[in-house]
Amino acid sequence: MTDFIIKYRWIIVAVSFTLAIGIGLLIPSSETDPDIRNYIPEHMDSRVTNDSIEKEFGVQDMIMVLFTDTTILKPGDLRQVREIDRAFSRMDGIGTVNSVFTARKIEGIDGMMVVDPLIDRIPESAEGLESLKQDILANDFARDIVISSDMTSAAITGTINTNVSEYETLTKVDSVIAASSGDAQILTGGLPYIRKYITSDVNHDAVILIPLALIIMLTVLKLSLGEWRSVFIPFTVVILSTLVTMGMIPLCGWKFSIIMCLAPIILISVANNYGIYIVSRHQELRRSGTPMTGRETVRAIIGTLNMPILFSGLTTVAGLLGLLAHSIIPARYVGVLSATGVSLALAMSLLLIPVLIYFQHSPGMKPPPPLRQRNDLISRAIARISSVVVKRPGRVLLVSIGLTLLVGIGAFFLRIETNQESFFPQKHPVRKAAGIINTKFGGSQTISVMISGDIKDPVVMNGIDDLTGYLKGLEGVGSVFSISDVVREMSKALYEPEEEEYDMIPSSGEAIAQMFELYNMSGDPDDFKQLMNFENTKAHLLVRLSQTDNETVRNLKDEIKSYTENFPAKVTIGGYAFIMNDFAQKIINGQVSSLVFALITVMILLAIIFRSVRGGLTGSIPLAASIIIQFGVMGYTGIPIDAATALLSSIMIGVGIDFTIQFLWRYKIELANDASHTEAIITTFRTTGRSIVINALTVMAGFSATFISGFLSIRYFGYLTIVSIASCLIYAVIVMPAFMLYFKPSFIEANKKPNIIKQ
Repeated sequence: MTDFIIKYRWIIVAVSFTLAIGIGLLIPSSETDPDIRNYIPEHMDSRVTNDSIEKEFGVQDMIMVLFTDTTILKPGDLRQVREIDRAFSRMDGIGTVNSVFTARKIEGIDGMMVVDPLIDRIPESAEGLESLKQDILANDFARDIVISSDMTSAAITGTINTNVSEYETLTKVDSVIAASSGDAQILTGGLPYIRKYITSDVNHDAVILIPLALIIMLTVLKLSLGEWRSVFIPFTVVILSTLVTMGMIPLCGWKFSIIMCLAPIILISVANNYGIYIVSRHQELRRSGTPMTGRETVRAIIGTLNMPILFSGLTTVAGLLGLLAHSIIPARYVGVLSATGVSLALAMSLLLIPVLIYFQHSPGMKPPPPLRQRNDLISRAIARISSVVVKRPGRVLLVSIGLTLLVGIGAFFLRIETNQESFFPQKHPVRKAAGIINTKFGGSQTISVMISGDIKDPVVMNGIDDLTGYLKGLEGVGSVFSISDVVREMSKALYEPEEEEYDMIPSSGEAIAQMFELYNMSGDPDDFKQLMNFENTKAHLLVRLSQTDNETVRNLKDEIKSYTENFPAKVTIGGYAFIMNDFAQKIINGQVSSLVFALITVMILLAIIFRSVRGGLTGSIPLAASIIIQFGVMGYTGIPIDAATALLSSIMIGVGIDFTIQFLWRYKIELANDASHTEAIITTFRTTGRSIVINALTVMAGFSATFISGFLSIRYFGYLTIVSIASCLIYAVIVMPAFMLYFKPSFIEANKKPNIIKQ
């Protein structure tokens, strides 16, 4: 192997840099996908049913412009609302517009139905404004829909026209809002704006977090390894593998998403692991004081580290490939990207880094100077830890088991979160807008119920009316819009309160049809196109949710299914809220499947490495404990399982197992060299133990860049990664050595030295 590396050293360098630069040039062509619906398979039931509803009644994604003031019923504020409403109606990118100026009031005059605008002219007097207030409070199609009951907020909603670029539409909306004048504070919300902010924040994270992670990594390497020549060797591998990983996104035809932002961060944090072991071994050889040529140095490094690094890399790749079993599409992409990047970093560590070290010893180059024995903070801390572990292994095991179980209890408080609004911090404009929508306008997430049949049949219409009333009484429902409410409102205009037909569904289809004909004489037939199609064969119930947690949505779905079991027409249940609810289940399934796949794969690899099934199970102890700790911390702190944190377990398995393999491999070598268990542990602590600590610190430092992400879920991922890697480190360098000293398992003891291929 040494001869191969030295013979083809220039080819290795050329291939490494050419591959990275060639693929890295594709990075500027990357695009962003902000729609979380694209994270889940198209064949998922909730997506299929929702697509069928949107095909009939149009896309339900709505822009919401919110106006807030101490009282919104001021002439200046109303003129501001009207100005933006008129601008919306002229935009090609916006379909149906709903505001206080498009709302209608249905009245009966001389036995006829009259449909007038809710606001014909903006009142200027206090009496006129008070009269308008009473009209709004009495109008079921205006109160808490376009004006809040407390008169402090107004809303304009506009459906998105998918034939026009959403980016172009939102840009025009922002321009209109910026040019408007008035005292009201304006906020924008709705799914289109959530997607807009996701796009901008993803791009911000890509531009800020990746360079920041590289700077942090470079700093930690300098503090840990000391000299710059030792720092740049593993850092070169980080840069090259990260370029390839990011360039693969457009190369494969994929798009950046919230989740995929993690792929380069993972690479930056993990790709230097193997290089650190090699550089640390190089420094160890230089401290020995024995003069060595470049060839001898490379042979000495590869002879002791080739196999453990190879096995560590394979287990890391296996853990990351566990994400392929995930049902969330970008999670699979992250698995492929991360596994590919780590594989490339592994190959470069075993080939390119030895070449770079060889160059330092080449004729004509000033050889690296000998190094003094270290007595830094890390070395002193390791010495103290090894002393405690050697003296009291049983107590160390007992305390660690107790603490792990205590923290693990928190797992019973775990929750799942799929609401896109929760991706953003509390002070983010998305969260502020969502707060107003949820408290004053019925909610930002929706459920759609489509009824297929003869809608003007009184039996069907009464069924719709019963379902509407039932839904309004359910917990978590903010408001319900249905065609039956329209019919009942029209009946109020045609009949007096004392008459039996007042506020009722007519008893014949002809009477229902006549009501709509009367409405169309003074109203617009398009007013209700989102509630009933023109053929009168399909009706649409639009349910806004005031509570969007997964349990509430799941209960609502069950309630609707149960209530409509004997419905007189076909019922189709869809809506964005149900898609997100199914997304939550996909997260759970993906978490379990990827976790099981990664654990089994890693245990098999460990069993092969140590040539023992018991060795595979023993080596997996730190992983199992770290997973328990991770879920426990999430439960105690309230950090939910979401699209980002669901990836953590597989990533932790891939990265965390590295520490255990390196420690046990060196420990096994020392035992094979006739050292006692105590001597082997102390030597392993002093040599490989230090490299493990440096590795863990650099991984944690790399992920700390996520702390300034624009997304809460990415920040949570960073926090939890540090907790998980720290627990893997503690188990690898404290608990596992104590386990070895206390139980002295047979698989770790060898009658002869491990097979090391002669280089």
